[in-house]
Amino acid sequence: MNINASIVDQRIGAIVVEHPDWLPTGDQPKQKSAAFVLLCMATCLDLPLEDAADLVTDGGNDAGVDGLHIGDVDDGEFTVTIFQGKYKASLEGNAHFPENGIQKALQTVEVLFDPSRKLTLNERIAPRVEEIRSLIRDAYIPRVRVVLCNNGQRWNDIAQSWVDAAHKDWGDKVEFVHFNHDALVGILQRSKKVDAALVLSGQAIVEDMNYMRVLVGRVSVHEIQRLFDEHGDRLLERNIRRYLGTH
Repeated sequence: MNINASIVDQRIGAIVVEHPDWLPTGDQPKQKSAAFVLLCMATCLDLPLEDAADLVTDGGNDAGVDGLHIGDVDDGEFTVTIFQGKYKASLEGNAHFPENGIQKALQTVEVLFDPSRKLTLNERIAPRVEEIRSLIRDAYIPRVRVVLCNNGQRWNDIAQSWVDAAHKDWGDKVEFVHFNHDALVGILQRSKKVDAALVLSGQAIVEDMNYMRVLVGRVSVHEIQRLFDEHGDRLLERNIRRYLGTH
């Protein structure tokens, strides 16, 4: 048994018991699979579980998407994060993300972003797909991040060759990310707050602007080094967006 896999299994078991209304109807394995995707989305997007539940699209006619998040438009681009989950009852944590899951994910990207493809979609995902297509029609460029979640290992070399082939066509507009129980527990462990003081040199200017307080001042490089010596990468790990490579 993998300890991290067991920790995650207990956590999603609690979600199934405490919040069945957040999950699609079905047997326990189906609900645990949905709860796993829900937990991954909440962690990846730095959202409360309740808000992440609104992103669940799992069900019939879901185009192979278990969860979908559309980011804000920034400098003419917007980020779409697609979640697909594969959860096994075994807690050994050694099964690879299945090849057919990779094939389905590749097909999903092609279908969702092709406005000429007519889709029959459930009421959860249909308006979000239309929102994506509407933004594209308005000349905004999508950046797609496909987060493939499982309680096991990354996909095998054959599946990776399919991903590499897709990258030749899509370039850096589409990124595939593996996220599993180890990454999930690791992120949660690194979410401890940093309580530290930054010593500025000389005078500083403080202004209030748009409900934010802005401080402009000088700080010694040695002071930055001291903070990193004390706290390391936790200074940069406010949330999972760093893991996913978002801004």
